[in-house]
Parts: sequence; C-alpha cells; structure tokens
Amino acid sequence: MPRLIDHGERRREIARAAWRVIVRDGIGRASVRAVAKEARVSAGSLRHVFTTQRELLVFALEMVLDRARARVAALPPRPSTRETVEALARQFLPLDSERRTESEVYLALFDAARADVALRAARDAAHGHLRDVCRALIGRLDNGVDLVPGTDLDLEAARLHALLDGLGAHVVHEPAGADPGWTARVLSRHLDSLATPAVDARG
Repeated sequence: MPRLIDHGERRREIARAAWRVIVRDGIGRASVRAVAKEARVSAGSLRHVFTTQRELLVFALEMVLDRARARVAALPPRPSTRETVEALARQFLPLDSERRTESEVYLALFDAARADVALRAARDAAHGHLRDVCRALIGRLDNGVDLVPGTDLDLEAARLHALLDGLGAHVVHEPAGADPGWTARVLSRHLDSLATPAVDARG
C-alpha cells in the first residue's frame, strides 16, 4: 500500500528549509534550486509543491505568523490580567533559537516585500495581525488597574507594536549567542509604566 503524503507537512518542511537558507545565506540566495537542495528534494519535486519561488516565500512568511498564533492559542491563562498580557506579548519576542529564526525570516521577507509586490499582501497581513494583537492586549489592560484611566488605547497599541518590532530587530542584529532576556525585561518595564500616570516634564 503506498505511503500517504501529508501535503501540508511537506509544504512546512520545504518552508523550514527556505528559512534556513534565508538565515544562513540571505534572501537573495533563496532560489528554488537552493531551497530544494537544503530540503533534499529535486527542484522538480519542489515545484510540484510550490509552483514559483514567490509562492514559497509567501508561505514561509505566513508560517511565521501561523506559529505565533499557535503559541498564543496554546498559552494557559496566568493568575492576573497583567501577567497574562505579558506572557502573550512575550510570544512575539525572539527569546529562544526558534523565535529568533522566525524574527530573522520575518524581517528579511518584510524587507524583500518592498521590491516584490507578491510578498506585500503577506507582509501587510502579518503587520496587521500584530497590530490587532497589540490592540487586544492593551484592551485587556483597560480594567481600571493595569492602565491609567483615560489612556488613548490606539496610541498605546501602536507603542506596544513598535516596541515588539523594535526589540525583535535589536536581537536579530546582536550576535547569535547573545542573551535576549533583556528584551523581556524591557517589555515588563513598559507594561508596568502603563499603570502609572505620566509626569508632564514640560513643567
């Protein structure tokens, strides 16, 4: 009896091979031939799964988003809203090798999307998803305890979004062996600050 092929898993395996090529050699080297070699399949076999390089790269970016969603969905609630929000936000920080790889791929494909129209829809969807997550997290904090009453929720969502993106970019540009734990401390300090009224430094 012939072995059944899980086409979804085959696509993910090839996308993971594309991730490795992108991280090791750069987005410019992620050709169909190079990814096929990394995945240990023929270029013809790869084209049966992804008809074009662009289709492969779009899927590779979408897989970053899918993995983040899966981590968020699997996260159990914490004792308090504040702890839950921090735990959820941490899922978007490159705090381990897998998430660092995701961040490197995410940033590389975001940059490539400036010159490749085919990648822009996936880029915009990923960007929009994180924006919506940040808005939902700030909304959770708006409980009379964890956020100063009257706070501009959209502004704080934008600040959290920028913080998460910025922390990810900083880690990617540090040596691979550097400890990324400082990013979690920055996130925690930021969330703490949201419960404290801002001081007007203008006098």
